[in-house]
Amino acid sequence: MVKKRKSLGPGFSDEVAKVTTKIGPPVGGFRQEESSAWTDFLLPNFRPSHDLITKESIWRIIFFSILCLISFFVIFLRLFHLQLVRGSENRNLADGNRIQVKIIHAPRGVIFDRDDKILAANSPAFRLNDPASAGHKARLVTREEALEWEVKSDPRFGDLEVDNVRTYPMGEIFAHVIGFMGEISEEQLKNKGFKDYRLGDRIGKTGVEAEYEKLLRGVDGGEIIEVDSLGRKIRTLRLKSAIAGQNIYLSLDASLQEKLFGLMKEALVKSNSCCGAAVANDPSSGKILALLSLPSFDPNLFTQDGDDSAISEIFSRSTAPILNRVIGGTYPPGSTFKIISSLAALASGKISENTTIQDNGVVMLGPYKFTNWYFNQYGKTEGPVNLLKALQRSNDTYFYEIAMIVGENALIDWSKKLYLGRKLAIDLPGEEQGLIPDDDWKQKTFDTPWYPGDTLQMAIGQGFVLTTPLQILGITSFIATEGTLYQPEILLSDKPQVLVSNLLPKDQVALVNTGLKLVPKAGGTAWPFFTFPIETAGKTGTAEYGDPKNKTHAWYTSFAPADDPKIALTILLEGAGEGSSMAAPVAKEVYRYYFSPDKNKLIQDVYTSATESGRSLGE
Repeated sequence: MVKKRKSLGPGFSDEVAKVTTKIGPPVGGFRQEESSAWTDFLLPNFRPSHDLITKESIWRIIFFSILCLISFFVIFLRLFHLQLVRGSENRNLADGNRIQVKIIHAPRGVIFDRDDKILAANSPAFRLNDPASAGHKARLVTREEALEWEVKSDPRFGDLEVDNVRTYPMGEIFAHVIGFMGEISEEQLKNKGFKDYRLGDRIGKTGVEAEYEKLLRGVDGGEIIEVDSLGRKIRTLRLKSAIAGQNIYLSLDASLQEKLFGLMKEALVKSNSCCGAAVANDPSSGKILALLSLPSFDPNLFTQDGDDSAISEIFSRSTAPILNRVIGGTYPPGSTFKIISSLAALASGKISENTTIQDNGVVMLGPYKFTNWYFNQYGKTEGPVNLLKALQRSNDTYFYEIAMIVGENALIDWSKKLYLGRKLAIDLPGEEQGLIPDDDWKQKTFDTPWYPGDTLQMAIGQGFVLTTPLQILGITSFIATEGTLYQPEILLSDKPQVLVSNLLPKDQVALVNTGLKLVPKAGGTAWPFFTFPIETAGKTGTAEYGDPKNKTHAWYTSFAPADDPKIALTILLEGAGEGSSMAAPVAKEVYRYYFSPDKNKLIQDVYTSATESGRSLGE
């Protein structure tokens, strides 16, 4: 008879019956009653396993079995998906953790002057592309900093790419002509011309760096390496060396540029001027020997991840130091324009060498007075003036009169023939074309017609005329070569490009040439050259530009030696005063240096003759 049922929990049968019946025969040496007692004492409620299997426990076994099967099936499906369906992708990801591709950026081509002096070079460095930075900016890391990272096992060391830092040994002296580099912008990357570039690459932004970007850049290489779990290099699997950019040689003379830089800075301080420009060339080829714009800046700030605040300060200055004034600044040319007026007068056939005009100090045009500078300053007149004397004395009266004779169309036509109001296409970005006004331009700009007084003002380089210093150098070179104008070029090549030639008879050009030779001689306006031992030719210019304090731009454009020109030079000092007093002295010192024995430019007997006669090149 069942006397009691006990619950033993989920591990046992829910009910165990304790049977109290008659004690049967002994089992295993004990009687059944004793066996049951001992069993209950050692294993309470114990029953043999065949008594514990119930219908409910069987369902539990089935449930857990199915669960295991489903789990293994899911795992199988996942393994199938990872290894077969996405096996290739996952293998690539695994290799990506083990194999890395490092770009080796090509060294940029070195820039040299005509005498092999380095104007732009490279220093070893590394590039760290930082996706977290604003604009995904690439940071240049010096070699010393990279070595420090390697020693400290800095994880950034594994992300470095071999690169170079652009350096400019002569800094601000060549800033405008050589230019500088900067990181390519996202807008530029959309341009087809930069299809081979990547975000973080550095390109030429201005100057020669920008103009000859394709030559200088080179071709990047790469290295495929195997790394360990910490990103440390184990071995190189494949290496493709970078191809360095092409070195280029410029026609620039570094020593001349350096001398000119010092002289111009002194002149700006002396004249209390903020800004200026100077440009020199070989008139027989158009090759640029020197090109300087002031104020200048240090291009190294832009290439070596310098202080952003210092760069911002450069752009915020009112004097616009980034502007290349030689090609991008436009100014009224003043009396240097009288070279054009002389050519236009001779070409018209209405004026000859013997044409004489009486200077009375004032020319009347209706109720308006147009005065000569000499009359304004000293109250004196020049008397009879022909073309040679008009150039020598820069006589305004003569050019007023010929303006009325030949008209504005002749002045405009000859201006454009000699590339005023047009780009000379120098191999530098940022060239401006200037302005040669006409009636249509004035009607559109001011809604007023062209007046005869505008023609008179144009003849002396005032009014609306605007030119660049490079354009004034161009018309000077045209006279120096007796009628040929070459395209200005900075790259040192063997084939000068002729822009214009044979525009008018050589004797007419020679006549203007003779007039310019008289300017630096006694009686001319370039008085600093009166005792200079080498014969030069030139034209002074003093240009009004509407300054409230009546300041004027100081010009002097010239070439030397006069009979066999090796150099043509144009100097401009903004708001500095008279060209004869401020710009001409700079040109004189440049020539004294350029033709000195130390520069190896002057024929020795010319210098010896000058010094033996007791004359000094500085007097």
